[in-house]
Amino acid sequence: MPLDEYRRKRDRGRTPEPVPDTDPGAEGPGDRFVIQEHHARALHWDLRLERDGVLASWAVPKGLPVDTETLRLAVRTEDHPLEYLEFSGEIPRGEYGGGTMTIWDHGRYETEKWSDREVAFTLHGERARGKYVLVRSNRERRDGWLLKRSDRTDRTPLPHDTAPMRGVPGELPEDPEGWLLQVRFGGRRVIVELDGGRTRVTADGEEVTAKTLAELGPSVGATALLLDAELTRGGELWISDLLFLDGRDTCGLGFADRHDLLTELPLSGPHWRLAPVYPADTGAAVLDAVRGQGLPGLVAKRADSPYRPGTRSDTWREVGEIVEPEKPRARRTGAKAGVGRAKLTNPDKVLYPLTGTTKADVLAHYRAVAPAMLPHLEGRPVTLVRWPDGVEKPSFFEKDVSRHAPDWIRTERVGTPGGRSETADFPLLESEEGLAWAANLAALELHVPQWRVGPRGGRHEPDLVVFDLDPGEGTTVVECCRVAQRIAEVLAEDDLVAYPRTSGGKGLQLYLPVTVSRAEQTIEFAKALAERLADESPHTVTSVMAKARRRGKVFVDWSQNNTAKTTIGSYSLRGRARPTVATPVTWEEVRACRRPDDLVFTLDDLPARLDEHGDLLEPLLFTERQRLPRRA
Repeated sequence: MPLDEYRRKRDRGRTPEPVPDTDPGAEGPGDRFVIQEHHARALHWDLRLERDGVLASWAVPKGLPVDTETLRLAVRTEDHPLEYLEFSGEIPRGEYGGGTMTIWDHGRYETEKWSDREVAFTLHGERARGKYVLVRSNRERRDGWLLKRSDRTDRTPLPHDTAPMRGVPGELPEDPEGWLLQVRFGGRRVIVELDGGRTRVTADGEEVTAKTLAELGPSVGATALLLDAELTRGGELWISDLLFLDGRDTCGLGFADRHDLLTELPLSGPHWRLAPVYPADTGAAVLDAVRGQGLPGLVAKRADSPYRPGTRSDTWREVGEIVEPEKPRARRTGAKAGVGRAKLTNPDKVLYPLTGTTKADVLAHYRAVAPAMLPHLEGRPVTLVRWPDGVEKPSFFEKDVSRHAPDWIRTERVGTPGGRSETADFPLLESEEGLAWAANLAALELHVPQWRVGPRGGRHEPDLVVFDLDPGEGTTVVECCRVAQRIAEVLAEDDLVAYPRTSGGKGLQLYLPVTVSRAEQTIEFAKALAERLADESPHTVTSVMAKARRRGKVFVDWSQNNTAKTTIGSYSLRGRARPTVATPVTWEEVRACRRPDDLVFTLDDLPARLDEHGDLLEPLLFTERQRLPRRA
């Protein structure tokens, strides 16, 4: 039935969403649409098109593209009732899709093509106008689609590589006409990219983690911006200029015009605001006030000066003592200082003798993958596996860090059945500083459970099912890939979708985002599926843990869903001879795998993969979580 899945996921006694008792009888295309901005676990936009009496729905993490070159990931979700065309409100936390939902745009649309693999349409809304096409990304991922704009537009993609414009040392202009003064705060010059509710901060081409700015991206919603700013040591962002606004390069405008556009944007928050600007004829008084507050000075800018990225121009004059903060050094030499409060000791100590990889390199890796890795670690107690003398010497597991963790590392007391004690104080690594702290301990591997704890320490039910595919003697990851494809087929029978990842070792893992009412549901489901595969293919698959039973077979390890167990975290290093990484992969790579080395990635491979693919496991964070079927 069209709305069975929608009703099954909602409790009408708790959610304000419309939950009709009956299904619509209409068939054929409709002409209404709605786009809702949804501040759930991760900000996304829900695109809903009227079809066959319901709203066919896709979750779009970064919103509709405004230019023809940008592709957006879209996730097909369950059909919604037509009453959702007018729905906005607060879905209670803990409920499916919990968070704030507002109507971003609505109107009429025209269908140009509608098939199982492609939907082409034209939107006639107030904010969304133009032609778009949704295309299925591959056959294994039933819910995976790509969204692009298909008509010509004068909008351009957001640039990802730019550098701040700088001025020359000088004095206040003798003739103030045509000049403006902007206060400087002595922070580090950064470029801030806001796109689809996401925030990316760079300085000198390197990404900077600023926890205080986590809500900056969501605060501007779908508006794409590129900003010139200063980031102080205290995490305060002072925004000074606008380089790009919603598909338009603004660098050619004069500073006064760019500043006028800035003042019209919602850019005032708890840790970010516009740097003050004053008329130049007040220069002496403003400079005295700035010096009285201990600030370094002013920048006098020609009101008509264009912004020239990466250049130094006399149309900007730096007045006063403008001191640029010390820049961090490059990878392999610059990670030596650590990150913030996390200092790095013995940075040149070699932890991987075969490749010469040092502790500084380990820190550099975790800094490079932090934007993708940290959302997957959030709320998950971490078990550290430490190699203090390198991977050729003994290692040890560490759960309880109460004796040596600094007070700025969040810890939570969690039960440890079968351990040395009943509970342990586990660390939660939720910042780049936390990863740096772990790197300094030579904690190469970071293991996490399939459940999270809340902000006050309450333990949630599991939100992931993992299938850990372990190749027995005589098999490799190649055979694991064939088993993974069969698991994907079985899951598809219940409209379930899993996402593949290497273990960083010999095997492969599949992760399925779920919502359950009992913790035991995940291990029951995984065990039943593993036993079904073993029954179907007894010569190549086993669901039995005994190593003697694994020879020549792939072991589908369902036991990793035991809430007392953990698996290696995504993007974590492994303590192997080489610095391999637990790396998300595409289903195309799984299908194409013919040699074990096809799916081996080291820390040197990750930057390019992230540039090409982004976080392939991002759907685990924002996809509406799937319910497991009632049957085993």
